[in-house]
Amino acid sequence: MRPFTWLAPDTTQEAVALLREHGPGARVIAGGQSLLLAMKERTVGPSHLVSLGAITGLAGVTADPDGALVVGAATTYAALTRAALPGWHGVLSDVAGDLADRPVRNRGTIGGALCAADPRFDVPAFAVGVDAVLRISGPAGDRTVPAAEFLRGNGLTTIGQDEILTAVVLPPLPTWDAVVFEKFRHRVFDAAIVSATCALRHGPDGSPVAIRVTVAGVSATPTVLVVDAASAGRAAGDVAAETVLPDAADEPTRYRRELVRTLVRRAVDRARQGSA
Repeated sequence: MRPFTWLAPDTTQEAVALLREHGPGARVIAGGQSLLLAMKERTVGPSHLVSLGAITGLAGVTADPDGALVVGAATTYAALTRAALPGWHGVLSDVAGDLADRPVRNRGTIGGALCAADPRFDVPAFAVGVDAVLRISGPAGDRTVPAAEFLRGNGLTTIGQDEILTAVVLPPLPTWDAVVFEKFRHRVFDAAIVSATCALRHGPDGSPVAIRVTVAGVSATPTVLVVDAASAGRAAGDVAAETVLPDAADEPTRYRRELVRTLVRRAVDRARQGSA
């Protein structure tokens, strides 16, 4: 690990100013689960680390007046696991409680997972799956961006070098009636090989009127599919497999195609049955 200077601002504005002052060599650190590993492996070597640990308001869960769930970017997975979230918002707690191992969950943050932009990570996949919006602060003020537009590829996002992700906003509960997250991994602490999210909304008669399916782990960014609301789980799985992966003869691709097909069918079937 190369030498660096540790900076601990008290406000988001101070943090943004420090990032701007020290330029490309400065990096934000919250839990540090991805960044510190990269530093140890010397794939990155920041000259300055700007810590978010002392900034009040970047951790915790609140609700907007319209019912949207606002999760501070520095909120740890462990804190989310303990949070009593209503309705389908509670799926975020389940996702946070079923990734990596306890030390990572105790230190890792929801914002860190999004900024790492690893295609295998559960939090970015879920955020895109439910159509979450991200709040970002920078020298020009605050802005918002949909999670699907924030992620640009493995390790790449739309956030500027002198900007900070401050919150993840889940849509109000009425947006979806059921949300299901499915994933497959080899070992309990491994990142997912493939994951699928299904968000579903029912009409007045109880039949599905909107189904949003998102597949992650097989491409640089999560792939969003708006499936015909009348589709059965099997049809949705076939559509997803054909969309996100080529029809190839090699065994690894065939294996991933089958995982996509199976996980999407399972997620859609559970959502149609009303699992939240």
